[in-house]
Amino acid sequence: MTADLLAASATYRDAGANIIVVEAAGRVDGLRCANLANLPNVRHAGALRSAARQITPTITPGVELATFDVTPGLLPMLRPDTGDAYGVFLSAEAARALGADRSRLELVTGEAHLAGTFAYPDDGRRAILGYAAIETALVSGVFDQCWVDVWPESPRIQSIASSTVVGGDDAGQGPPTVGQLNASMGMSFNGEAKYRGRASVLVPGSLVVLGASLGFFAVRSRRLELAAARLIGIRPFHQCVMLLLESSVWLTVSSAVSLVATSALSAVQARGAFPPAMEFSVFSAAVGMAGALCGALLGVASVDAGRALSYFRER
Repeated sequence: MTADLLAASATYRDAGANIIVVEAAGRVDGLRCANLANLPNVRHAGALRSAARQITPTITPGVELATFDVTPGLLPMLRPDTGDAYGVFLSAEAARALGADRSRLELVTGEAHLAGTFAYPDDGRRAILGYAAIETALVSGVFDQCWVDVWPESPRIQSIASSTVVGGDDAGQGPPTVGQLNASMGMSFNGEAKYRGRASVLVPGSLVVLGASLGFFAVRSRRLELAAARLIGIRPFHQCVMLLLESSVWLTVSSAVSLVATSALSAVQARGAFPPAMEFSVFSAAVGMAGALCGALLGVASVDAGRALSYFRER
């Protein structure tokens, strides 16, 4: 379940569903948008606008390629195939259709140097950059949109993002619109609630009860031996130390076997979620061992040397 939740959250982010888009044509302040990256939970923030100069490839001389100016903070959200932060980037679909190679694109007016390409799949996200070119620009000036990559998601960030819009609602401009880059996967991904509601959340508590029961009854089964030992002068404290050491041996062996089996299963099924899955397994094993040791101590405390004869008859 944990691995499924981690995979679902990765799919949600990969589709851009966690990216907030504030749209107000010609009224988004680029610097304000870029400064949102300093807020908690915000990984990246960048602005976008239609470029003043549209690109016209030689392969389509009468048709302009949709071209946009973007600030450097928006590039990481598109995951380009290069580490360059400035230059012209083509969407993967446009690069295939235009036959552009990795370094240049032939234009009607000359040649454009390409810094790289970016994937923008048709998975429900806004189609604005599906077949387009982008060019990095300075953060100064006004833009049409502000993109904010937020994870974990925060309603507070969504309200703050609207502050990037400058100017009023006069002249029929209307208020800005705020939404997701990809709304096809739901309005939000409440991973914390889903994680708390998983079936495995009961495992540590169950292991504590099971371990305590095993430890208690393992000691109670030896109550005649323990009571007889006290009659000849063995102190309960010494019995507690001895039984804790004995219990630690079989608990360590059983926990090691369980962790090896769990690690093998997690390596196959959890994949990228392997470290969190193992952390949970180690924690569960630890609390189970603690429960068993406490149960063993309770078992020692329940033994009464004065009932040795009764224990003998019960046997």
